[in-house]
Amino acid sequence: MDKIINSFEIKPEKIKISQKTKNQWQNLLELIVKNSDAKEAILTEYNKPYLEIIKISKSKKAFFKEGEKIKLCGHYCQNVIENKQFLEVNDATKNSVWQRAPELEFGINSYLGYPIFWPTGEVFGTICLHDTQSRNFSSETKTELKFSSQLIENSLEILYQNQVNKRLLDYYSDLLNTLPVGIMIENKAGKILKVNKAMEKITGYKKEELLLNTVFDTLVPIDQKKMAKANIKRILAGEVLKHELPSATNNGEERFVRLLEQKINLPNNQAGIISIQSDITDKVKYEKQIKYASYHDSLTDLYNRSYLENKIPILNKQQKFPLAVIMADLNGLKLVNDTYGHNAGDELLKKMANILKITCRKSDIIARWGGDEFIILLPKTDQKEVKKVIKRIKNKLKNTYLNLKNDNKLPLSAALGCGIQNYYYQDFFNILAEAEAQMYKKKLIESKALKNNIVKNILKTLSANSQETPGHSQRMAVLSEKFAKKLNLSEAEINKLLLISKLHDIGKTVIPKNILNKKEELTKSEWEQIKTHPAVGHRILNTTEEFSHISEEILSHHERWDGRGYPRGLKREEIPFLARIINLVDAYEVMTHQTSYQRALTKAEALAEIEENSGTQFDPKLAKLFIELLQE
Repeated sequence: MDKIINSFEIKPEKIKISQKTKNQWQNLLELIVKNSDAKEAILTEYNKPYLEIIKISKSKKAFFKEGEKIKLCGHYCQNVIENKQFLEVNDATKNSVWQRAPELEFGINSYLGYPIFWPTGEVFGTICLHDTQSRNFSSETKTELKFSSQLIENSLEILYQNQVNKRLLDYYSDLLNTLPVGIMIENKAGKILKVNKAMEKITGYKKEELLLNTVFDTLVPIDQKKMAKANIKRILAGEVLKHELPSATNNGEERFVRLLEQKINLPNNQAGIISIQSDITDKVKYEKQIKYASYHDSLTDLYNRSYLENKIPILNKQQKFPLAVIMADLNGLKLVNDTYGHNAGDELLKKMANILKITCRKSDIIARWGGDEFIILLPKTDQKEVKKVIKRIKNKLKNTYLNLKNDNKLPLSAALGCGIQNYYYQDFFNILAEAEAQMYKKKLIESKALKNNIVKNILKTLSANSQETPGHSQRMAVLSEKFAKKLNLSEAEINKLLLISKLHDIGKTVIPKNILNKKEELTKSEWEQIKTHPAVGHRILNTTEEFSHISEEILSHHERWDGRGYPRGLKREEIPFLARIINLVDAYEVMTHQTSYQRALTKAEALAEIEENSGTQFDPKLAKLFIELLQE
């Protein structure tokens, strides 16, 4: 405390003494004179090198005047101030020390004076008695004068302490305003009595607005008022509350604050509350985001598997029976991802999620279980009701399409299965397994049709995006069949070859149209994109049961006999047999038909080109037989 007081540099001479206090001192002087029968009593204030008369007892003939300033030069009071102790002069005329005292000029022959001190130890001034006659002051007079000096010192201490308290009040008020936490004092009715600057920032209210109202008028949300009143009672009963609560701002925005609140005694001796508040809105929002993210699928905004696994035991405890479950598996997601990219696949998932949100009830819990699977929990739902929900989902699926490139549309399709838990002792995950088994049975039937539909759309896209017409694949099929018969292939191999002819370039659907139709020479990066189409075609066809058996030939139809082909650099017999045939047929078909970037070769020119590349690009035995076929 001393350090704080010293840092304030309180100057006693700057403390203003009220007129009321001076009047009280005046009365004190009158009593002293009356009781001592002295000529005059004086109260002085020392301001080096002057002594000011601040109060003087009333007399017919005063030696000094109130407000008079005397420069100390051998005065009795100078001795009191310098020695800081009382002085008694009984007869100055007979005392060699005082024969030159200025007071003798006024006839002041006797003197009794005491120093008066500030609480800091500095001399305030003196209180003294004067008389024109020589006299010995009685012990009662001395005691009374000393006691009077102490009374004045008490007054000075009160004045000084008031000044210190004011400085402390200002200091702590400024300190509170610099704190990053809000400080609020309220009475037992919730009336706001004091706030610091941080409260303005936390609440959005100006200090003046807060001080005109109660916490219920400003800071407590309507739905929190009952709890707030209960908390006030708890605090006034002596409980210290630490809690986190929502709070209102002046614009109605919901904020969150951490509170430390306890009872205090107000200056009027009534009970009040001090509330220390910090804004934790960002922290609460961040925690909510983390919690939301931990229980929600970021793509579809549905609940995720973690949430569902935590929710199932809760529903069991709440006995929300019968508890129905629907499991849905979105058909064709992998094929859409492989063919049209993951953005299209994501769009497919979001459309499916939206259908479930629209068709299910508010009480139902929808979650993305993982990948292309969704689960719906339906509390208090029997077999009849769950079938109604499934029917709504299927009807909505029929009328929902994924928009693809070139105005193509893909209808959404999902396999659905359901199960019902009727009693708490049944294992829910066994019920879920039943729904899953039901779903997979339906998926085997429905998925095949959808994938075939997607492949058809892919072929349409290829035709629209490139200059390869349906006539190209058809001509290839005719020529492939002729060549297959010359090679004495089986009926199964011929059918497989015809299918390869139609689907060999299916992977080109992922290549931008401007690259497929470019007339100028391709750049290195563009050529690298072109070289990806066998692998893409392989992935597409591998997702379908109907076409997966030709995926290896599609992957290999641009390999070369000398091992310099793509994408794997296979050579000679490492290349599948039918892929070597398609390589020949495709090359001949392309050479003999004009495109925007090259002229058509004659039959003879094309065969010559094949003969020249026999043993490098083409299988030499097959090339020889192919040339023979076309020369017959």
